Amino acid sequence: MARVLEPEVMDAAGEALAYDELERLLGPILFQGFAESAVNMGVASGRVLDVGTGPGRIAIRMAKLNPALSIDAIDLSRSMLSLAEQNAREQGVGDRVRFSLSDAKRIPFPDRTFDLTVCHNMLHQLADPLVAVKEMNRVTKPQGALLIRDVRRLPGPIMTVILPLYCVRYSAMLRSLTYASYRAGLSEREFGDMVEQAGIERARMTRQLITHQSLERRAVPYSPITTNKPGSWIARLARGFYVSYPR
Repeated sequence: MARVLEPEVMDAAGEALAYDELERLLGPILFQGFAESAVNMGVASGRVLDVGTGPGRIAIRMAKLNPALSIDAIDLSRSMLSLAEQNAREQGVGDRVRFSLSDAKRIPFPDRTFDLTVCHNMLHQLADPLVAVKEMNRVTKPQGALLIRDVRRLPGPIMTVILPLYCVRYSAMLRSLTYASYRAGLSEREFGDMVEQAGIERARMTRQLITHQSLERRAVPYSPITTNKPGSWIARLARGFYVSYPR
């Protein structure tokens, strides 16, 4: 199944609200799982960049997991950023996460600024995601950590079976956006080629369930962080399949 690109910017207010619906449906698994993965990259304190923050849920959860992190979060959608700022205020971390309008292909920070750079489910919106990956590496310190995760484009027959199950509780708009995202995602081979072409030292490719894949690079030296594990035991069990643990 060939890649089908979707619009790079989700700037309609309705789209932003639909995407934020994921917090209610899968936040304790999807967003919390990624936030815990980010904390597991070994940065005990310092500056963090969240690229393509959307409604800010991951930046917010990271701020709660580790108060020693100073977080900048960027997006190219004004609607998403407005919602992100509101969400951060409501969650009590509005003074600890700085949101700004910026392009992932031209990140407006100097080289080697951040101790940790993360990106969740944004690469599929770019025609050439390698450009953004190289930018994220540029603004990250050489000994710093990277965690870039995105949806995996599956063969057509598998997507026909998996996606209806995955989206069973979604609204019509969120279901439509999700289908478009998976059609725009990179295949496993394309993602692996991108990781190799990026030429990032210590980087490795990992997979999460059948639906996601990641570029990961742990910090050096590695500083383990202990976090609480919020949510029901069912949510914790499900989240465990989405969290990247140190190896």
